[in-house]
Amino acid sequence: MGRSAGRPFGAKGRRSPWVSSRSAQLRGWRSLRRPLFFPRLMKIEVAGKVGSRMNRYATVLVIVAALALGSQAAAAAPTPSSYRAQLNGLCRSYTPKLKRDAEKMRQALTAKQPRAFGLALAHSIRLTLAQDAAIEKAPVPSAMRAQMRPILRLFRTADSHLRRAAQFGSNGNVRGVLGELQQVAKLTPPLNRRLDRAGLRDCGSNQT
Repeated sequence: MGRSAGRPFGAKGRRSPWVSSRSAQLRGWRSLRRPLFFPRLMKIEVAGKVGSRMNRYATVLVIVAALALGSQAAAAAPTPSSYRAQLNGLCRSYTPKLKRDAEKMRQALTAKQPRAFGLALAHSIRLTLAQDAAIEKAPVPSAMRAQMRPILRLFRTADSHLRRAAQFGSNGNVRGVLGELQQVAKLTPPLNRRLDRAGLRDCGSNQT
């Protein structure tokens, strides 16, 4: 069966999809030469590269954040030996000051100087509260939490009596001061025993 003149190859006289006319080819090339074509192509390619880079950066950031959180958790949970060293060193720094105040109070009692006694006592209470606050603030290792829980509870109880004693002292209530100090004195022996057993002797019996 013969082909019709001027028709491209195709069944039943239809134009074949594989062959296009010259005008169609020219339209296709003109479309490639349009100003918006290549910028769009570049945008697609760049977006793909940026997306892949951002995925890599996001992965790196996640790893860095995980490492940072891990280091913070490690720093927030010290070992028992470092915890004992930290607290014993803290208490040793307060011990000379507290003993100087105790000596001043002893001398004031001997010399019957109530004002000097009150000043030394007030300073001793301030030091003790500052030391106890630092002890209570220190992160406790998980291995020592059960042992430290009753110790910290005794610290908080003693500190509440010391604060009330300071309040009574500022109001000139000597009887109230003595009553609160007697409560602290009752708590001191069991607190020292627990501190010594926990390896915190410089915060316990070595300080009294």
